[in-house]
Amino acid sequence: MAGISIELKKLQGKGSIFSIIKTFAYSAVLSSGAWVISILGIIIASATAYYLVKNRDVVVDFQVTITYLVAISLILSGPFQLYFTRFASDLIFKKEFESVLPNFLGTMLLNMAAGFIFFIPLSLYLFKGISIVYILFSVFAFTSLCGLWIGSSLLTGLKSYNFMVYSFLFGYGLTIILIALFGKLGLDFLIFSFFAGQSIIFVLLVSAIMESYPSGGRLLAVDFLKNRTSYRSLLLTGLFYNSGLWADKFVFWFSPFTGYRAFGNLRVSIVYDIPVFLAYLSMVPGMAVFFLKLEGEFAGHYAKYYQAIIEGKTAEEIYNAGNRMILSARSVFFDVIRIQAIADILIVFMNLPLFKFFHLSYIYIPLFHVLLIGTMLQLVLMVLVGFFFYFDKVNDSLLVSFLFFALNFIFSAISIRLGPYFFGYGYAASILVCIIISAFLMRRFLHEIHYHTYMFI
Repeated sequence: MAGISIELKKLQGKGSIFSIIKTFAYSAVLSSGAWVISILGIIIASATAYYLVKNRDVVVDFQVTITYLVAISLILSGPFQLYFTRFASDLIFKKEFESVLPNFLGTMLLNMAAGFIFFIPLSLYLFKGISIVYILFSVFAFTSLCGLWIGSSLLTGLKSYNFMVYSFLFGYGLTIILIALFGKLGLDFLIFSFFAGQSIIFVLLVSAIMESYPSGGRLLAVDFLKNRTSYRSLLLTGLFYNSGLWADKFVFWFSPFTGYRAFGNLRVSIVYDIPVFLAYLSMVPGMAVFFLKLEGEFAGHYAKYYQAIIEGKTAEEIYNAGNRMILSARSVFFDVIRIQAIADILIVFMNLPLFKFFHLSYIYIPLFHVLLIGTMLQLVLMVLVGFFFYFDKVNDSLLVSFLFFALNFIFSAISIRLGPYFFGYGYAASILVCIIISAFLMRRFLHEIHYHTYMFI
């Protein structure tokens, strides 16, 4: 992430209003992560299909398919994303740049192969009764997504921000154009349009990575599988965290009280899906501030603290650097909460025009308010988990990720049993419990940070 912080500081240093807006925009895009970008992609692709195709049933089937492709591919790719990102960071730290690209290609192909094999039988079940052409393009799109998530996770460590942003814009732009040209021909052409757009993004991201790192004479490598010193717990952390992000959705989809069969064996929840997707998009301002403060401010204090230890500075200098780092972490935490709270308050005041613009029923507004609180809490949890990763507290991140998945699943199921007035509270309550535990663990660690630092030098 060093390259990101340097580039953001360059943009901030220009001092103009445009540079500040550009810095915030970069932070918003880079911090949003695959899951928020994917949700935005679902909304854009579905809205485009709705206005151009004019067939609501076809558009709903298309939207449901994309949602399942994105959700399952993110869950399957989650372990590889975190584990390989950590492995690549170690390679870069040791200046073994020639090993990054072969291992990236090996990880990506392994993930895509696993996704292809896993999704073939699953697609036959999910798309039961649908044409074989539709199933094939769904499998191809799913495989492309599995590779795309790995590429996007590594590309955030490079400085090619314009290229990354334009790649996503170009890919979704191609999807929109193809839907406009062929969407009226039916579902097969809609899913082909989505597959083509994701494939273009995938190719562009991989080409950028290949240009940024030398091959070192090897095309493919799987050294990360042989590395006994790597953090294997990150595999489970990625799996549980990404599963936790979608646990409440699957509960509402497959509950007989809130879900219904869309087509094939795909299920959706009219009550829950639209409000929760809109609530997720509300997180973008807070995530942008978090990313900007973390990489533009906290990262500097973090580096100075450990540099003071490595250089053998006096105890007073080390303690002062540590205190500045802790104060910076506290500033990041409260600034994110402050900005997101302001954004949510503005959204609440804009409820009626917002729902009118999206042609949504006002009956969703109470649930939307609950989910706004839930997504704000999720942003707070992301801040704490981000600090866990910074300080290599991998076991703590694994514990919190598992609790997030388990509690979100259990509490969401309970909320359905309690009735419509409790929808969304299970999601929010599960995150609140995880925040309390995470805050306790992080506070205890920061209070004893000098002890932990010297114990593991």
